[in-house]
Amino acid sequence: MAEEVRIMPMAKAILFDQDGTLLDSAPGIKSCVRFTLKKLGYPVIPEKDLDFFIGPPLGDCFRQCGVKEDDIQKAVDTYRLQYQTNGKYLARLYPNVESVLKSLKGKGHRLYVCTCKGRSLAIDILKRFGLSAYFDGVYGASQDGRKSTKGEIISDCLRENAIEKDAIMVGDTELDAQGAKDNKIPCLIFEPGYGDKKKIREQRPAGYFQDFASLPQILENL
Repeated sequence: MAEEVRIMPMAKAILFDQDGTLLDSAPGIKSCVRFTLKKLGYPVIPEKDLDFFIGPPLGDCFRQCGVKEDDIQKAVDTYRLQYQTNGKYLARLYPNVESVLKSLKGKGHRLYVCTCKGRSLAIDILKRFGLSAYFDGVYGASQDGRKSTKGEIISDCLRENAIEKDAIMVGDTELDAQGAKDNKIPCLIFEPGYGDKKKIREQRPAGYFQDFASLPQILENL
């Protein structure tokens, strides 16, 4: 009698946002925003009012601060240099992130980072936290600003790796949920992150989670 062969489903590709999802990077981001505004001569906004900087494209955020269009690129460049020099050292991993990434990788999942950060900076941060080996690719905003939305970044990742029909986004903001929806993939929201809860609900994500330790089981149940 021939041995029964069990056909296993293909492992899902999981796209992770970086800031507010893998990392609590708020202290470094806010510090660098305040540094940039002061250096360019704009009013310095209190840290408690800068959560909107975590996740979206930098140029859009500086516009919300009242930075003039002619100064936007200078603001972005100033911020990036300050973050590369100082801000990145203020970030910390959320609990259970590394152990869960290791577990998911061991189960055959393909893991990617999709962030509105510049790609080189995102890679540098992953290396600093010892996470690089878990990821099959890192996708970020282009330095010239031509490609900066989460939807565009997700699209690049899906297309280049031919995973359009087998991927899920994991993020913390409405931009992650919207970017996933634009690319017709589901999104899970990490609630301790920095997204606007009302705007996230409007995007109708596939689910929510509070602790990374629960993520593998949620993925299995999708």
